[in-house]
Amino acid sequence: MAGNVDVVGIGSCTVDYFAIVPRLLGAEEKINAERLEIHAGGVTANNLTQVARLGASTGWLGLIGDDDNGRIIVKAFEADGMDCSGVEIVKHEMSSLTWIPVDAAGERCIYMFPNVTGKISAFQVNSRFAPHIKKAKHFHTEASQLPLVPVREAMKVARDANVRVIFDFDVSPSFFAQANLGSEQDICAALRLVDVLKPCKAAAREITGSTDFEEIARELLKLGPKLVAVTMGADGCLIASAEKMVHVPAFKVSVVDTTGAGDAFMGGLSYGLLQGWDHEKVGMFANACAALCCTKVGARAMAKHDEVVAFIRAQKGAASF
Repeated sequence: MAGNVDVVGIGSCTVDYFAIVPRLLGAEEKINAERLEIHAGGVTANNLTQVARLGASTGWLGLIGDDDNGRIIVKAFEADGMDCSGVEIVKHEMSSLTWIPVDAAGERCIYMFPNVTGKISAFQVNSRFAPHIKKAKHFHTEASQLPLVPVREAMKVARDANVRVIFDFDVSPSFFAQANLGSEQDICAALRLVDVLKPCKAAAREITGSTDFEEIARELLKLGPKLVAVTMGADGCLIASAEKMVHVPAFKVSVVDTTGAGDAFMGGLSYGLLQGWDHEKVGMFANACAALCCTKVGARAMAKHDEVVAFIRAQKGAASF
C-alpha cells in the first residue's frame, strides 16, 4: 500500500452509461434518446470519490476487469488522486457497468451488471484487502450489488481494528434477498457491525415499518448503529444518535440529474465525521454535497471542498462556515 489512507471501501464500482431521454418508459414502449453520456460510478466508489474531492485520502478496494470499462474506472480514480493499490485487475473478466435512463426532470432508473466486482470472496477480503482496511480511519461499504458474506467479513475486519464502519443501505432487504445476495434477516443482523448507517427510503421503511422519519431513525438506532442519517429529499436530512436528533433543511437547486446525490451526501457525511463536526454541521455539509451533485449529469458530478463551502456561504451566509 502506498501509505495510510484515511477512508477505504469495498462495494460497487461501475461505469455508468446514461441515456438522456424525454421520459422514462413503461413496458412495450420505445423512445429516441437525446444523447449518451459515460461516467465512472458505483455507490461505494462514488462515496469515496466525494471524500477525495473534499480533501481526504481515499482508496477503493476490490476487483475490476481488464477491459475498457476497467480502464475508465482506474483513470477516474487517478484523476481524483485516489490510492489504487487496492484495485485488483482480473484477466478475462468484465468490469461492472450500469445502464441509466434519465428523464427531463432528473428522475432515473438503474440497471446493474455487477460482473467481476460482485465476485469478491471473504477469503480475498482477508488475504488481499484486510491490511488496507486496518490502516484506515473509516471503512465504507453497502447493500447494493455485492453478496453479504464478503461485505460482512470486511466489516468485521474494520470493527476489530477500531475503524469506523459506514454503511450505505442502498436497496431494500427484500430486493437484496431476491438478488440472492443474502437473506433479509442476515442483512439486518449485519447492522450490529455498523457505526454509521444511511438507509435508502425503501430499506428504512421496510425494516422499521414506519413512514415517519424520526421514528425510522429511532428504530434503526436500536439495531446497533451509533449514528443514523436519514435523507428526506427536498426536506433535507435527519442526523440521529442516542444523544440527539437534528433535522437539517435541504438546499434548493435546479435539478438536472439525481444520480449520485445520496452518494455525495454519504461522502460529505464521512468527511464531516472525520473532522469531528457536530450533527448540524455534518448534516449541512452533506446536504450541500448532495445538492451540488444534482446540478449536473452523472453520479460523479461532485464538488470539491472550496466549492461546497462557497455554496453554503452563498445560501446561508458567511457565518455558517
